[in-house]
Amino acid sequence: MRQPVIFFLALILALPLFPQSKVTLQSVSEGYVLGPGDQFSLEIPDLEELNGKVHRIDGDGTVNLPLVGRIKAAGMTLSQFEAKLDEKLSDQLKEPHITVTVTETLSAPVTVLGSVNTPGVHQIKGNESLAEVISLAGGLKPDAGYLVTVTRKAGYGTLPLKDVSEDKANNVFTGTVNMTDIIDGKNPAENIRVMPNDVITVPRAKLVYVIGEVKRSGGFTLEQHKSVSILQVLALAEGLTPSAAKNRTIIMRQEPGAANRTEIRVDLGKIMSGKENDVALLPEDILFVPNSIARQIRLTAIQTAVSTGTGILIWRGL
Repeated sequence: MRQPVIFFLALILALPLFPQSKVTLQSVSEGYVLGPGDQFSLEIPDLEELNGKVHRIDGDGTVNLPLVGRIKAAGMTLSQFEAKLDEKLSDQLKEPHITVTVTETLSAPVTVLGSVNTPGVHQIKGNESLAEVISLAGGLKPDAGYLVTVTRKAGYGTLPLKDVSEDKANNVFTGTVNMTDIIDGKNPAENIRVMPNDVITVPRAKLVYVIGEVKRSGGFTLEQHKSVSILQVLALAEGLTPSAAKNRTIIMRQEPGAANRTEIRVDLGKIMSGKENDVALLPEDILFVPNSIARQIRLTAIQTAVSTGTGILIWRGL
């Protein structure tokens, strides 16, 4: 049996804007990803126009080099950039063999928001993947949704994902990643490399709640499902206790625009025996199974506990 994890709702009031600080480097690996503001020097034998001189990548991710012209640099590793320069100069030099040395770089902040244990701004170094950055942010919370949104500044190029949208007004690209496919190993290609200034947003999962006389009470994530039946969620909750009042069970549903939840009474005994049709539970529904001895049902207390997360366990569901 999986151990329960206490669910805490994280309220992010504000995230400080960290100024980019300059860091002088002795050397970086060939896998280092260049970004706007980085400064580098070139070593090219027998070419004084470029040899040993220092250049800085502009805010749009490009750099203007003698004999080469304006060229895209941000988003490329050192080895990729060296190969691109070799190609550009191959018609002027027989064997260019260009060496790029990063002499100064800006800090690389990444913002992680939502259902992670340590939301905020985190510094990355080198080639961190999406999974590594989420781990850096303390990992996913039990109530984390499966679709993670990544927003990237256009200066680093588009996201290597399907269905990427471009916001030209804000000069960013946005795409979504299915974390379930990454965790299960179904689509490792979506575990993309994170770039400086990326914003990673982990939404709260859609949940249904089972409260009362069940063996495993709490909230259950729907993952990629839009709904779950009563029998399915009772199976996740490992069934009823002997003291459950099956014929007094209530579904508490928040209808759009309504101030209070609608109460829908169901008879679990008849549903479990096949005498009545199963009922679909929607995201944020509460299935309350009262005790057969208790005369009063404190539905207000249940709603308060669910809305605040007080004492509610969250379980990975379907």
